[in-house]
Amino acid sequence: MPTTTATQRSVGPDDLDAVCEVIAECDLATVGFLDFTRDEIATELAKATVENTGWYDGQGALVGYGWLKRVERTNQVELDLYLRPSSDPALGPAMLATLEGRAAAVVTEVGHAAPWVYANVYREDAVTQEWLRASGFSRQTTFTRMRIDLDPGRPPEQPASDVAVRRITEDADLRVAHEIEEESFLEHYGNVPTSYESWLERLLDRGEDFRHVYLAELDGTPVGLLTTTRQFEEDEDAGYVRTLGVLPSARGRGVGTALLRDCFARAHRDGRRAVLLHVDVANVTGALRVYESVGMRPVLEIDSWAKGERVD
Repeated sequence: MPTTTATQRSVGPDDLDAVCEVIAECDLATVGFLDFTRDEIATELAKATVENTGWYDGQGALVGYGWLKRVERTNQVELDLYLRPSSDPALGPAMLATLEGRAAAVVTEVGHAAPWVYANVYREDAVTQEWLRASGFSRQTTFTRMRIDLDPGRPPEQPASDVAVRRITEDADLRVAHEIEEESFLEHYGNVPTSYESWLERLLDRGEDFRHVYLAELDGTPVGLLTTTRQFEEDEDAGYVRTLGVLPSARGRGVGTALLRDCFARAHRDGRRAVLLHVDVANVTGALRVYESVGMRPVLEIDSWAKGERVD
């Protein structure tokens, strides 16, 4: 049975092994290492907000995997797809067409005429990028993975600063953190306003100990936040900065730098080898310069492709 006539069905937690095998083959073929953990994929397969689809060959083996999710109640839909390198490449465009069709359906359900679909693809993945280009997608921006390696024998530099940083757990502080994040990212690519309830749900989707939130204060007033996760602990032995935001009124006063240096120091105390984060190279706040100024360097590039028109 040719792969181009592969059958498809929804996949879920019971298909974890097969999905991980497909993604692993794709990662190794493009970037040369596994850029995911089994727990990470298990979480995504279990989410009710994510549609997961598998494509199977005539022997019942999973050869392709794709997922999509709508962003809040907007017309934005994120998708991703993986096809075993040994499979018929003609299946790739067919998978993409199926996912685009579902994207149109899910935004219609909430009253939008058409979707704005986007996908983030490794710079090295020329095959997937060609599928997107042929379908009418265009490259919008690039997210760079930044890294700083930590010296086990020497704690990171901690210059004196007027910024106070503290970890938060109380509901009232979490609401403040949410408000700071919302205001900090208003100008960012693809930003969508998020309710506190949705923000908190994402914060806790992998358990209370997976993400930690820190507030930065100037003269006792919260002006910035940093969220870390355990996403890269298993495969990179690294801390990860998921979110770093500073209120526009407090930018240029060392808030982001203080948050980063505090994060590096904590990761060092925890015995981590490095700290990672992702940054939009077109970030209007100049975040890339801040990361470079504290010793971080680019190690991977991920291009963001989109199709359609955004409706806010």
